[in-house]
Amino acid sequence: MSMENTPRSNRIHIGIFGKRNSGKSSLINALTGQEIAVVSDFAGTTTDPVYKAMEIHGLGACVFIDTAGLDDEGELGALRIKQTMRAMERTDIALIVCTDDQIDQELQWSKWLKEKNTPILWILNKADLHADSEQIARRIEKRCGQMPLIVSARNREGMEEIRRSMIGQFPDETMERGIVGRLVSAGDVVMLVMPQDIQAPKGRLIL
Repeated sequence: MSMENTPRSNRIHIGIFGKRNSGKSSLINALTGQEIAVVSDFAGTTTDPVYKAMEIHGLGACVFIDTAGLDDEGELGALRIKQTMRAMERTDIALIVCTDDQIDQELQWSKWLKEKNTPILWILNKADLHADSEQIARRIEKRCGQMPLIVSARNREGMEEIRRSMIGQFPDETMERGIVGRLVSAGDVVMLVMPQDIQAPKGRLIL
């Protein structure tokens, strides 16, 4: 089975979280090299999570999740936040995107992700709009304990650093866990039930 045909459930899920208009959609477009998420200057453009399956060299088959802002408002905003929280449940690694050092809400989300043992990368986006990005990053580091990666999704700067950092979050055995994960060990006896599609070519198995 090729990487591009890998089912979503077997891919590493990379969730992108942050406030409205923090540049999450621009970031996923820059990381994937495709215009898959709608970008707008108006806050709240992203509603339901957007999933994009792709491959990253050194990481393998993965899927990016672009989410609505966790600071959304109103009745519809509450529904969007609920969808974003569901996306968090599926996330294997989280990118928390911020544009300044006002990160009270981001710290709450990171606490929840840490309780789930989800690796987190902090991203300071829109560096092209700040003359003091390094100082902002240091203030963020003092609050969250991690130096954020300074990037500009609009100019597609810092994307390679994000990719390298994501790869570094996973030990080699995570890459090689395969379809059964940690469900079985060497020497176990396993019974496989393999349904067949009558219209499929002879001998083909359904994953």
